Amino acid sequence: MYKSLAFIYCELFSKFEKITFMCYHISLLKKQNTIEAKMKAIYKATLPYQPYYHFNGWEKKHLSIIKQNDLDTIDFASWGVLPTNYNLTDRTAFLAKTNTLNATKERLFSSTLYQQFIIGQKCIILADGFFEPHASTMGEKIPFYFKEKSHNLIAFAGIYSEIAQKGKEPNYSASIITTEANAYFKEIHNKPNVNGSYRMPLILDPSNYKDWLTLDTKGDINGVLETFTQQEIISYPVSKKLFSNKIDTNVPGILDRVEFQRGLF
Repeated sequence: MYKSLAFIYCELFSKFEKITFMCYHISLLKKQNTIEAKMKAIYKATLPYQPYYHFNGWEKKHLSIIKQNDLDTIDFASWGVLPTNYNLTDRTAFLAKTNTLNATKERLFSSTLYQQFIIGQKCIILADGFFEPHASTMGEKIPFYFKEKSHNLIAFAGIYSEIAQKGKEPNYSASIITTEANAYFKEIHNKPNVNGSYRMPLILDPSNYKDWLTLDTKGDINGVLETFTQQEIISYPVSKKLFSNKIDTNVPGILDRVEFQRGLF
């Protein structure tokens, strides 16, 4: 059976992802004009906007981001912040060695890579849902879908890098910032990382979008990093097909609720 390039990437790194699974899977279904109206910003017409039911971070789809001090423009970015002198064709190899799909909040000002961007190159990363795994008592990994109660847009705190292209518009790469999980997320995303930390993506409250994109001192930035959205976030289990490398999971049915499986809790 024919496999897309995206599936090949998933197969190459599926073992790595099982070990480090954090916020690597998102959805963005909204129409372009809906996003633009909500965010009061316009997509830069470098690529056509393409919605997705499921975007695995290892794939070559694009994140929608709004960059620091450019609140009127929505740009596309590769997922996983890269050094500014890096060639995008080497992205997959870089991520295999230095997984930057997520940027740990606690390391933003100490990491050699992240500290280049946290003051002056912050962004918000747009989505309308994301997936996290739950470890059942039966040893299964059950994906849960998280979304705002009315399935409105959400925005992750992020950082981005700008990769220059001679004679062309620059490319961007971006990472979702993660923070220590609150009680709700910890109950579902219930397996800690290698450091014993339970993680969740840092979802910004709409009231903090502008601050995140304009504040430029460490103290002010840390203040926003301690916040979380006041939007009502709900979640429910979805098909385990989400983790399959052999089928196309960028389909409407991947968002369907499934029955709680025996032994889930």
